[in-house]
Amino acid sequence: MAIQLNMNVTKVLKVADNLVFSARKKHLNDLERSIVEGVYEGKNYKDIGKEHTPSCTEAHVGEIAANLWKAISDALDEKVSKANFKSAIERYHSEIESSTGFVQQINPLNVCSDITIHNQLDPHYKQINLSNTPQYLKTIPDLVPIYDRTQELDSLKNWILTEKCRSIVISGTAGIGKTALARQLVEEIKGDFDEIVWQSLGCQRSVVEFIDRNLIASLNIAALPEPPLDLEARLSLLLEHFREHRCLIVLDDLDRLFSSGELAGNYTEEYREYRDLFRRIWETNHQSCILLLSREEPSEMTGSVSNNSSIHSLPLGGLGDGGSEIFREKGLSDEERWDYAIEYLGGNPAYLQSVAIAINKLFGGKVGEFCKYEELFLTEEIGSLLTHQFDRLSPAEREVIRLLASETVPINISRIIESLNRSPADVGNAIVSLGRRGLVERTETDDGTVFSLRSIVMLQARLLALD
Repeated sequence: MAIQLNMNVTKVLKVADNLVFSARKKHLNDLERSIVEGVYEGKNYKDIGKEHTPSCTEAHVGEIAANLWKAISDALDEKVSKANFKSAIERYHSEIESSTGFVQQINPLNVCSDITIHNQLDPHYKQINLSNTPQYLKTIPDLVPIYDRTQELDSLKNWILTEKCRSIVISGTAGIGKTALARQLVEEIKGDFDEIVWQSLGCQRSVVEFIDRNLIASLNIAALPEPPLDLEARLSLLLEHFREHRCLIVLDDLDRLFSSGELAGNYTEEYREYRDLFRRIWETNHQSCILLLSREEPSEMTGSVSNNSSIHSLPLGGLGDGGSEIFREKGLSDEERWDYAIEYLGGNPAYLQSVAIAINKLFGGKVGEFCKYEELFLTEEIGSLLTHQFDRLSPAEREVIRLLASETVPINISRIIESLNRSPADVGNAIVSLGRRGLVERTETDDGTVFSLRSIVMLQARLLALD
């Protein structure tokens, strides 16, 4: 007897996304989601392409769909195509529904999403050993696609798994992909840890309260004895646990603890004890690792990285080939102009996504049309991110930015010092700080080192007329 199903599009997309992720460790992109939804509703590739973007051709949809069906086929271990996708996904869903009780019994923990229902239906699947399963807080973000970050992932895995590094800072401008990269890293190395905690520092609690609520309470540590312990006692308790257990602690939004209007990476008076916490973690011998994500590299990392093998810093730059992948997924045309647009946007994934959407809406997906108006075009999202970054600058940094924005070619530090009414030390510290923020580019030439702004940073600085 045929099973009657009530699968809405949301459920279909979720099931398809799980299958694709289990096959290739990447979630559905925008076009693939359109294909899944459209094919399930009986639409052809031509109509799916038109509804996705005006410039998305039937041939392009067919090419993306072929790879999509292959991934789903690999996950289900059966041939899936446009013709049988609907029946295959409904049959698979019915198997999930009939085994829900079993799934809930063996998977009560909040573990990463690739431990999927499909794996549990696999006859070769081994039941999870819950005692060895890392526990994740509910605050861990969803996995999202990352582009062109293989080298960065390899470096991070080598530092953590081979070198047993105790502290790593991933820094970079807003939207550059710090959180997405760290989330993918956790997905790939989670089996090497006894416990994993992911927390945002946006809560901005005192360090004592943060240790109690977000670390000790999240790890398998006995409750604090009475009376309440001081900071030093809490640190000792935490570090002892790090020695006995292999823990990975991911702390996002570190820059929320930094001062505004000062050089990059300096803690406000209220949160300076966090610096002591992080320093103790990387200076004390243990088997755990703390991964810090920040828009600004903390000032205490300067000099420490080169002198201490237990600390590493990874400043994230813009995408190369990955930028083209984003444009391709968004169905943009004029591929010969993509490199120019990507360079103009600094290869920032968030900027690329934002502009790609705008190009589809305003220019019919034609990147060449966008490039004609580069100095007039800045999406609201990009402008907001850059304005927030500029608002945090120190007076000296603002002067350097304003000067570089007025220049048509990169200039050296001597020229900057001559042009500003500031000491060489002030100018040098400001340039270093702007580098930690990812706003200033440094280039080595035959005549020495020169500095400049990326095109989009220069445009926003001119629009704001920094004073």
